[in-house]
Amino acid sequence: MADSKESLQSLVDNWLTEVKRRGAELYASNEGDEVQYFSFEGKNHSRFSVEVDYAVQEITVQITEPTTGSMEVENLRLTELNLRSIARLMCSVKEGEAVVPVYLLAQLAVICHGYQRLVQEFDKLHRIETTTGSVREIEADLRRFLTPEEQKRTDNPLLAQKGKGKTTS
Repeated sequence: MADSKESLQSLVDNWLTEVKRRGAELYASNEGDEVQYFSFEGKNHSRFSVEVDYAVQEITVQITEPTTGSMEVENLRLTELNLRSIARLMCSVKEGEAVVPVYLLAQLAVICHGYQRLVQEFDKLHRIETTTGSVREIEADLRRFLTPEEQKRTDNPLLAQKGKGKTTS
């Protein structure tokens, strides 16, 4: 029985990580005796209250629509398939995909830019020619998802100045 409960808890933990990665915002959680409660804001600002009862292996889902205030309650068996179904209702992106915050895109763009500059410096130092085109393409692709202001914040002024000073020779 303990192994079954542990495997169900592991299943719920994985589901929780997945739905947060896919864009459902967890704003409250609580634990009781063999019961976990979660409150989310999902796609279209719908509210999802999820109660996972490990003792009876059941999920109770309450969905509240913000525009109408209507409420729907479902009782489901605690299975991976049912958790996936709830995730589809809650999440704005498909399973296996993730909502990526803008700050992370900006950090990745900075890393790509820094890597590009390091490879260019290495090439100059050793008088070889390594292509950095793929890194430039990745950086350009990431920058597509940033506003012009966010793009300016990702530019590393030290690298830009260093690059300008070296190209005048």
